[in-house]
Amino acid sequence: MIPRRFSVRALLGLAALVASLPRLSAQAIPDVASPKVREKVLADAALVLAKRGEFVAPPSTMPNPFVAKDDGENAEAAPARVAPSAGAAPAAPALSGSAQLAQLSSLIPATGVITVGGAPILLAGQKRLRIGDTFTVTSEGQAYDLSITAIGSTSFTVKRGDSVHTRPVRQSAP
Repeated sequence: MIPRRFSVRALLGLAALVASLPRLSAQAIPDVASPKVREKVLADAALVLAKRGEFVAPPSTMPNPFVAKDDGENAEAAPARVAPSAGAAPAAPALSGSAQLAQLSSLIPATGVITVGGAPILLAGQKRLRIGDTFTVTSEGQAYDLSITAIGSTSFTVKRGDSVHTRPVRQSAP
């Protein structure tokens, strides 16, 4: 024997479905537009294409943006390199060890310090640096390895050779 409440629910659900069928069939949207609508869309598209004009090819002397200028392929398009004349300003003097280290340490993108298991970790971009780790920075085309020697809650210390420099984690804008 079927329980009475099951049959009542089934009958109510079936009645609701039958009552909603006329409404659902009236709201059906055709997948394909009528021929009149399609003709209007095609006429509009033809008008847009007619206004566009003809295709103009880019100039052949345009340099390829994906090839470095020193590769020789676009050597004629690359600007000529001029040797500095005698009247040109002299190159900047090389920085001393501590001044250079201060400049190099400013290139470390430190964003914060966290402590995990009692050990401080310096957050530098996507890297997590611990005491003793090295971080490579590039300045004027040359790579320099800086060693992390100390990490505090608001500052860290880097070492290169005999030079040591401490800088804050967050630098103020120049």
